[in-house]
Parts: sequence; C-alpha cells; structure tokens
Amino acid sequence: MIDAVLFDLDETITDRSASLAKYAALFHRAFAGSLGPISVEEIEATFLALDNRGYRPREEVYAGIVDTLPWGRVPDAAVIGEHWRTWFPRSAIGRAGLHDTLSSLAGAGIRLGVVTNGSKLAQSTKIEQLEIGHYLSTVIISEVVQCEKPDPRIFRCALDQTGCLAGNTMFVGDHPLNDVLGSAKSGLVPVWLEGIHAWPQSHPDPERRIRALPEVLRFLGNGHEEERTAEG
Repeated sequence: MIDAVLFDLDETITDRSASLAKYAALFHRAFAGSLGPISVEEIEATFLALDNRGYRPREEVYAGIVDTLPWGRVPDAAVIGEHWRTWFPRSAIGRAGLHDTLSSLAGAGIRLGVVTNGSKLAQSTKIEQLEIGHYLSTVIISEVVQCEKPDPRIFRCALDQTGCLAGNTMFVGDHPLNDVLGSAKSGLVPVWLEGIHAWPQSHPDPERRIRALPEVLRFLGNGHEEERTAEG
C-alpha cells in the first residue's frame, strides 16, 4: 500500500517550457527600453536554448542572455540574474492536471510532499505561485538540508518528515538519475515522468512510467500496482 507520494518540483510539478514562455513576456516588458527589435517568441526560444531544462549553470544562462539578445543598451549580467531570480519563480505554471491529481491523492488519505534541488527562495516561491502548499505535509529543499538528489540523505529527510516507510512511499520525477534511480536506491517506489530526459541505456527500463501527472493515480490500490503498470 502507498501511504505517501513525493514529487520532484521542476519539470514534474511545473511545466518549465510554459513557465519560461510566461517569463519571456515579463522580461520583454521589463527590458523593452534596452532591447532592440525582438519578439516575445524569440526571447522565449533564446531562453529555452540557454536554459537546458534548468541544468545549465545560472551564471552561464545570464551571460548568454547578455551575449545573445539584440541589446541597444547592454545590461550587466548581474541585472539579468536579479530579474530572473525574482520573476522566473513567480512565473511558475503547473503541469496539466496538477491540482486535480493532488486533490485526488489527498482525498484518498495519501500524504504528499515535494523533494527538490534548488534554493529555498526560488523553490518556495514556485510552490506558493502554484498554490499547492496546502496539499503538502513536507517540502524538502536541497539548500535547506545541505544535500541534493540523488543523495540518499535528502530522501531520508522526506521520509522522516512524512513518518512513512520507504517501501510505502512513491516518488514521482522526470530525471532518470536524480529522481527515479536515486529514490529507488533509497528504497522508495519510483515513477518516471517520461518525455523530458532520455532514459539511460545502461539501466533497465523503469517499471512504472507516466506521461501526465493524473496517471499516478493508477499505481495506487491494494496490490494492483503491478497489474496497472503492465497495462500502461
């Protein structure tokens, strides 16, 4: 039986591409006086290329924005960084079906939580923006606990806070190493949100995979998880 479901935040609960599109519009307005002719869509495409789904070092992203966009007055990369850190978390958009999924899980008595790498300010702001805090019994942020996924310690922190056994706790995430293999190594029940990162060929295919958040619900129940996995 599953007693708790823990989620990765970026690209699992959030739709990063949609969030970057929203942020691109804010950025275009904020820097209109310094930019040359460029559309919001072109800024969005630049952000997507530079961001590498959140895995490129932020300072490289900020420098890339300075070097790539058609500036009339070129800003300092620190100014770009400050704007990004302030407004990108506030541009967070949730994946389709997010609230319905969390509501259904909570209604079934499942404890819910988030385990995420990143800064306390940015990740907390995203959760606030998504208005999902009331669903969560635990939020573990790497900056706070001083360890990052896939370190087993970050998963143990979450288990300690939920009070649930690892074998009764599901972990849903998009990253094969940080989320799926990392949580499995700590004894949790992993579910891979596919379509974001390629699965490494050096590892067996995951037993449980989804393409949309509501599909998590099919893995709950009294012993039906394996049957439903085979059907999926």
